[in-house]
Amino acid sequence: MDAQAALGELMELSAQVDRAAILDEGDVVLASSEEQPAAADSLARAALELLAAAADVRPGGPAVTRLEVALPEGSVFVVREGASTVVAATVPEPTSGLVLYDLRTCARRIEEEPPPRPARRRRARATEDAGA
Repeated sequence: MDAQAALGELMELSAQVDRAAILDEGDVVLASSEEQPAAADSLARAALELLAAAADVRPGGPAVTRLEVALPEGSVFVVREGASTVVAATVPEPTSGLVLYDLRTCARRIEEEPPPRPARRRRARATEDAGA
């Protein structure tokens, strides 16, 4: 599934997510719910800064793959799954486990191969009788 379709699915299914963006392995924004590119870049930059700050807490430890920052006005979640990073800003007091599940599912959907297209059926051509 492409990133824009995965993001659309996330925004449709997760009522707790207000804004979201998907970044590729080079940290470039692939898709965003933000209409303005500057807002999408700001959301992406916040995600990258949060991941870097979390990594500084445990230098030399395993890579940070999930994080949540809870604020009174809403939370910010970041999930790294495969080659994708998904960041989301939520409503106040979200159900953290559900939001993390939704973001991981979104990232995994990007990694999925599209289902194979069914083979086209060809109509059997009517053959003419040899004697007619």
